[in-house]
Amino acid sequence: MKKALGVGVLVLLFAATAMAADTIKLGGMFPLSGRAADLGITCRQGAELAVKEINAKGGVLGKKLELLSADDKANVQEGVSLAKRYIQKDGVNFLFGVVSSAGSLAVGEVAKQEKVIFMDTVASTDTLTKEKWNRYTFRVGTCNSQEANSLALYAAKNKKLVKFYNIGPDYEYGRTMWELFKAKTKEQNPKAEFIGEQWPKLFIPDYTSYINAILSAKPDAVFCTLWGGDLVAFIKQAKPYGVFDKMKWVIATGGDITVAKALGKEMPKGLIVDQRYYFHWPNSKRNQAFVKAYTADYKDYPSAWAAEGYDGVYFLAEAIRKAGSLDTEKVVAALEGLTLELPRGKATLRKEDHQLSSDFMVGETVFDKAYPFAIVGKSEVFHADKVLYSIEEWKKAQAANK
Repeated sequence: MKKALGVGVLVLLFAATAMAADTIKLGGMFPLSGRAADLGITCRQGAELAVKEINAKGGVLGKKLELLSADDKANVQEGVSLAKRYIQKDGVNFLFGVVSSAGSLAVGEVAKQEKVIFMDTVASTDTLTKEKWNRYTFRVGTCNSQEANSLALYAAKNKKLVKFYNIGPDYEYGRTMWELFKAKTKEQNPKAEFIGEQWPKLFIPDYTSYINAILSAKPDAVFCTLWGGDLVAFIKQAKPYGVFDKMKWVIATGGDITVAKALGKEMPKGLIVDQRYYFHWPNSKRNQAFVKAYTADYKDYPSAWAAEGYDGVYFLAEAIRKAGSLDTEKVVAALEGLTLELPRGKATLRKEDHQLSSDFMVGETVFDKAYPFAIVGKSEVFHADKVLYSIEEWKKAQAANK
């Protein structure tokens, strides 16, 4: 009996080992609760769709992709703990996801130490691929410089905007975006003035004091980097004060469909906004197919965060195919300089810094009868080489850190 039991256990262990060997594991880290949940949930859904499509075609190198998922709560310590658990306990092949910029920097350090590839999807701080660059970290989403510079160039067309005010979250993303926006705005208009700034903590319940401070300052324009649930809460609280009629607003990620849906007809018109992907642009077969597939699975339009999760899986899958192996160093080499035709259009992971290079669109909030929420219209497309930090800047950052 004992002998039979021992054989049975060995068979089960062998089967489990064989199953693990036939699986490529992605350790997904997403905020799935709290005000950042819309970003995390839709990013995970986009990644799940990509995994489903790739597995339906036979997987990669005869192996099926598996996306593990956990709530990192947009918290640095939680993200680090999850990353280490994924590597040491779950044996993942890749780290994947992360929304918080501070969290991405911390997970990037884990990737560097453990020599495991980290595919950052949403977190956008330039620092991740610039000052804190490491060989094992890649970003499949837009970075701060591309976003801030595009917004500044669009706003600079309005010569009446001279006095600027800022409100942004008090951490890496908000502060970096403001510095970048100021620099590009000053370059475009030497007469530009920056007359005040406010730094609310993430996820606070009441913005009244910040709204009153903005009204008292009387700027021509406000640069705003609140995002997700915080942006929804701010707009709902600020609209009764008339601030969106009294001054121009430049809102990074203000074109986020999850924000637009939450606000519905409450979304102010004429806000200068961006989003890192649009379900209605570009009007390509690739984008149309993605929107159709995502809508079929989730009964909703895909957000930018969904597209970034989707794109991240496809980049990893293609790099594994190209490398012909799961060997980390070979996959790193295959990712460097890899170009794919994505829903967002043609995009490349730059060889030197591992940052995605793709076109970026900025516009203004408008209402279209085809949709029950605001979309981005009056748009302008900015090519990556005009707004993304240059490889020369990246090299200087690397030299300064030696």
